[in-house]
Order: sequence, then structure tokens, then C-alpha cells
Amino acid sequence: SAIRLPPLPSLADLLRMLDLRARRQLSQNFLLEPRLLNKLAKAAKPLAGCHVLEIGCGPGGFTRELFREGAQRVVGVELDRRFQPCLENLQDCVRAADRDLELHFTSAVNFSTDGLFTQREQDLSADWHSQQLPKIRLVGNLPFNISTPLLMTWLQDIAERRSVWQHGRVPLVLTFQKEFADRLLADTWTRSRGRPSILTQYLCEARRCFDISGRAFLPQAKVDVTVVRLVPLRQPLIPVPYPYVNKLVKHAFAFPNKSLVACMETLFPPDRCDLLIRLFAETGTQPQCTPRELSIAQFSDLCQAYHRMCQTEGSELFDFTYIGKEDLWRTRKSVQRKVLNGLTVNYFTVANIVNKTRLAQQANQSG
Repeated sequence: SAIRLPPLPSLADLLRMLDLRARRQLSQNFLLEPRLLNKLAKAAKPLAGCHVLEIGCGPGGFTRELFREGAQRVVGVELDRRFQPCLENLQDCVRAADRDLELHFTSAVNFSTDGLFTQREQDLSADWHSQQLPKIRLVGNLPFNISTPLLMTWLQDIAERRSVWQHGRVPLVLTFQKEFADRLLADTWTRSRGRPSILTQYLCEARRCFDISGRAFLPQAKVDVTVVRLVPLRQPLIPVPYPYVNKLVKHAFAFPNKSLVACMETLFPPDRCDLLIRLFAETGTQPQCTPRELSIAQFSDLCQAYHRMCQTEGSELFDFTYIGKEDLWRTRKSVQRKVLNGLTVNYFTVANIVNKTRLAQQANQSG
């Protein structure tokens, strides 16, 4: 249940007393408004009895609201040791209310979650395929400079069900720059759609909670911020191991404004145009469309076909990379011509069959 903390100095007073100022090299922007901090904590509800991993505690404003909303234990990760006095003060306050605040002063990028929640694993965990979520949350007012690499790492952990996600479908409530949040939530045919969109949406149910104006931060941020809630799906929309999905999607969005064939040719060795022709023919994908036009279902077809090719052709195909290949870029146009010429009228027949099959499967699932 929610608790009432003893009277504490306001965040602004704490920063003033300790003479703390935001460090630009750490991409720090403090959110001091209690109303917004409470709204941010409520986005992670239900929190009653939950154990929370918080990234970027700062002066502890968000941490206070997590306990007020009922969190049993908060594991805080903060790089800047200047906040240690105010966080330790909060630690003493919550301990008196039979709550636990565990502090780790280290970089979130290198922080290991192994063993954090194993002490009460049976009480906290939930089966991955059940509707019930585990009593663990991952939250954070993330610094802008590490939000993208952290999210990419967490998405791979979700796909492979490791780290905190070995305990079940742990939800995430995170803050991102509004522009990056738009990319995560972007739909087909929108200019914001990119690699983060596909990797997020095939693994998680993503929802925009609310926006925070840059003027609400201290110092004032130059961009607005969006709070996003991610809940891992019980079944990924692309049934292929994450490394294969990540590599194909990375190549597909290498040139987001160009045709798909111009992007995907670097996925295969330049002397294996037959594989690229086969990829488009088996999936019924238009080679001259842009990657932003493809749905998750179409990316699923491409990833499954690519995965089958890697299984039949050997590990050398997946290990191939165009970086450092001196003559590859000289042959790009000839590769594109071979691919487009190799896709004869039979391609369009296959494409129609694939699209009709996909529509029939969707109709059966909705029925």
C-alpha cells in the first residue's frame, strides 16, 4: 500500500543547500515539479508491493513518488555521487516505513541486474505467457545521451528473456526525447518510422503516456520529453532470433528514403544476387518500395526467409558484412539491375499468393 513519508525538503531546496547544478557532460536535466513526478510514477502502476529498478535517480524526486505509490523496494542506479547525501537521507526515511531503497553509484550502461530479484523470485515472478505481470518494474528519467543504447540493450534482453525479464514480462516506463519517442511509436508510411520502430513494436506493446514540456526541467531542456510505457508481448510478432531480426532491419533502414533493393543488397555477398532475388520472391515484397512502407507482418516474412537462408547456406552468410569490402560499392548498381531483372512475372504471382495467405491468416485470427 501507499505510504506517507516524513516531511522532506523540496527538491529545489535540496539542490540549493548542496549547491548542485546540472552537468552538461552527463546530459542532466532535473524534473522538480511534484505533480509531474507523481504523474510519472502513476504511469508505472500498479506499484503496490512491487520491486522497482530506477535508472537515473538524480536528487530522488521520482524515487519519493514511487514509494508514495506503494513500491516495496527501489533499486536506484545513479552515476553522479553528488546526489549521495540526499539519496541516503531518503533511504533512512523509507527504512522507517519498512521499505527498502538500495543504491548503486555506477553507470547504467554497465550495470548488471544479475541477482537483484532472486531473493524473493517466487513472489515476484510471473509466467511469461500469463496475463499477470510480475511485481517488478523498470523505470527511469533517462539522460538523453544514453537512452538509445540502453533501450537497444533492453530490447535484446526482452527477446532473449534474460536480465530482469527472466522473471516475466516486466513493464518499462521511460522518458525519451519527443522526436525519438515518435520514432518508437511510428506507424507504417510515416517519416518517423525506422529501426527503433520495428524492434520495439515486434517485441512490446508501446503506448504514449503523456508529454512533458522542456520548460518543466532545470535547466530548461531544448526539446520536449515523452513518457512511454512498454509491456513485452507474450508472443513476439516476428518468430525469429533477435540477431537475425536486428541485422535485417538495420540493413533495411540503412537508406530509409531509398528503395528496399538499394538497402538490402548489402545483406548478401555481391556475387550472390540469387539470394536477394529469392528473398523478395519468397516473401512477395516489392523491391522498389521504401522500408517505411513495410508492416511488421512483412518484416516478419523477410526475417523468416533470411533466417531459413542462413540455416541452409551456413554461418558464413550471417557473418558477412559489407564493411571493408573494397569492390562492393562499385558493383551496387549492377547488383540492383540483376535483382530487378531476375524478378520476372513469376515474382508477382508469388506476391499475390503471399498477400492472400496473410489476409486469410489475419481473418482466421480475428474470427
